[in-house]
Amino acid sequence: MEVQTLREPPLKKLKTEHVAGVLPTLPRVPAPRKAPETIDLWTLLSGPVTSKEQQRSLDALAKVFRKKKKIVVVAGAGISVGAGIPDFRSAGGLFSSLRTDHKLKTSGKELFDAAVYRDNELTSSFHDMVRNLDSMVKKATPTAFHHLLASLAKEERLLRLYSQNVDCIENQLPPLQTKVPLGSKGPWPKTIQLHGGLEKMVCSKCGWLGGFDAELFVGSEPPDCSECVEMESVRGIAGKRSLGVGKLRPRIVLYNEYHPDSEAIGSVSKADLKTRPDAVVVVGTSLKVPGIKRIVKEMCKSVQDMRGGVTMWINHEDPPLTKDLEGLFDYIVKGDCEMVASLASLPRWDGTTPDSSTGNSTPEFMEISQFPSPSSQPEIQIPSATVSEPIPSTKPTKRKALGEGKPKAAKKEAEPKKPRAPRKLKAVGGPKATLVKAFRVAKTPVTGVAGKAKRTKVMKDIPTPPPTDIASSPPPPTDIASSPPPPV
Repeated sequence: MEVQTLREPPLKKLKTEHVAGVLPTLPRVPAPRKAPETIDLWTLLSGPVTSKEQQRSLDALAKVFRKKKKIVVVAGAGISVGAGIPDFRSAGGLFSSLRTDHKLKTSGKELFDAAVYRDNELTSSFHDMVRNLDSMVKKATPTAFHHLLASLAKEERLLRLYSQNVDCIENQLPPLQTKVPLGSKGPWPKTIQLHGGLEKMVCSKCGWLGGFDAELFVGSEPPDCSECVEMESVRGIAGKRSLGVGKLRPRIVLYNEYHPDSEAIGSVSKADLKTRPDAVVVVGTSLKVPGIKRIVKEMCKSVQDMRGGVTMWINHEDPPLTKDLEGLFDYIVKGDCEMVASLASLPRWDGTTPDSSTGNSTPEFMEISQFPSPSSQPEIQIPSATVSEPIPSTKPTKRKALGEGKPKAAKKEAEPKKPRAPRKLKAVGGPKATLVKAFRVAKTPVTGVAGKAKRTKVMKDIPTPPPTDIASSPPPPTDIASSPPPPV
């Protein structure tokens, strides 16, 4: 007995033919990115720029802020250091100073955690820190980099500013003002506060929102909400049960707590990705917060997929050496953001000039005059010449082609067109002329007494036909012989 073996059916060959003249569609492969270019501003601006490579690097940096049309900026506390507000994670930052001032066990980061309200001592230290930070913010003024962002927003070239700062310095500039709370639907403001701000305080129970008052936050007990207190008194008079009184707190987002604007921020970032920005600038941040890192990664990958898109990192230090951030930036700029603002040298959004009394003058290590602005052009000096001496032309002389140089015949001036004479009607005599005249008068609209009189006169001139008497008229003759016989 033969054993039948099962054989697999032969694999079908893939069709490789295509219609003549139509190439098969292939998956899009992004062009390989170049290795990131490092621009050390501390070294380049320490002395005169001599080499072409150094000048090319500075021009490429300034071109991003002068030419790009849809720029997304993700900013950290580093852009406010020039205004007198310390950052968080540097050697002299808030985390280090708060640990020493308040004798904390680990780091000043404890005062920015939601657990501060679970311990009275931490709550008291948190209130002290908030009052000190509020006093520094009230004395601070926008830096040159803040004015650079405002100029971009005024020119409609700043797509969005994602700010991690709670100092709200950008709100002092009208083009960068934000909205609190942030709406879930557009249009959205230019500035998106990722961590809230010290300008507002909010009730943890009823959600009342008002201006921040630092004098209320003293000691370990949070202040009561005035709206809740008033509501409780009204309910007591009406004989209703008590709902409790909420506590006020600054409207800043702490670690390990829910962000009230999280859904709105997600909607904004999603809309910005659809808009396809052409440049992303990450400045003054260490990208330690996971949510901020995710926004930066998505924005940078979207820009790098575009032709001509540029991603830039501006900080005193290199970006974090993590696998997910590898190859994410085209330019790594090591230096101060105030240097970048001086290199870009955009005109102020309000038309003013930097004032040294406000603390926002150009740093001593560089001068704006070294870097010409895009609007500045070299002046052309024309040599003085008398009337008899013609001014020599600076344009290169071109070789005349065949037929050139001959005097052209002067064009005759067009004579003005004569007005067209009205069409003359042929004179018609007899009753027909009267009928034509009557028809014209009947078609002409009647206005005033004179028009009615004219129409009446013309109608009287129309000849009337002679009357006919039907009874006296003889019947028409009939031919009986020629008439056909009636049908049978």
